[in-house]
Amino acid sequence: MIRSFTSIIILTAAGWGANVCPTPEKDGEIVTHSELSYINTKGNTDTTSLAFEGNAKTTLEKHVFRAHADAYRSTNSGSVSKNKWSSELNYDYQWDEVYSLNYMIGYKQDSFSGFDYQAYTGPGVGAKVIDCSEHNLDLQANLLYAQDKPSELPSESYFSSKIGGIYKWQIQETLKLIQEATYRVNLEETRNYFFYSKTGIENKINSSLSMGVSYKIDYVNTPPPPSVSTDRTFLVSLIIDY
Repeated sequence: MIRSFTSIIILTAAGWGANVCPTPEKDGEIVTHSELSYINTKGNTDTTSLAFEGNAKTTLEKHVFRAHADAYRSTNSGSVSKNKWSSELNYDYQWDEVYSLNYMIGYKQDSFSGFDYQAYTGPGVGAKVIDCSEHNLDLQANLLYAQDKPSELPSESYFSSKIGGIYKWQIQETLKLIQEATYRVNLEETRNYFFYSKTGIENKINSSLSMGVSYKIDYVNTPPPPSVSTDRTFLVSLIIDY
């Protein structure tokens, strides 16, 4: 099973390698992407929701460092109804224009999902399947050591694997479609798996600002009761790139 996850990356990239159109990046430059959403209602309902998602990336010759953070908090009449955040750190050694070696560290906290926290870390491989002006597709697969802490239950450690990809389509000069998906599975108990998807559309206002609409699905196949399997979030965001 571990080999199959890695093979998906290698075989797919080999078949699409001709579509790689590398673009130079400035060495040492830090590129960031932030999405901010805020909702406040008063009257018959008293709710406040705040969401943030951020990415940062820098390249030093063949070394690439990436950071990601995602947070969402919502209150209803003063009571917290949603409180989740997650982060991932990735280091990539760019082997050549297509392939890279990777190491990942991830952490997620969301008590409403039935888990006090989830953590994982481990090596992997990545591939730039398509890297052109209009279309970009990056794939990544990792073998991980993970630990989950279900609410009111002892923590559980296990080996898992994670495969994911992100596709970007520059539809027009100011309009972009982004589709991201990841799948992480417990290799010791395969019915325990986690799926995440984000579909987003960004419309650029100027060189730094955009408006975005996104739809996120966070799925847990066997959540601790009484939590449900699927958590859906729809957001309208102000996006800042610099």
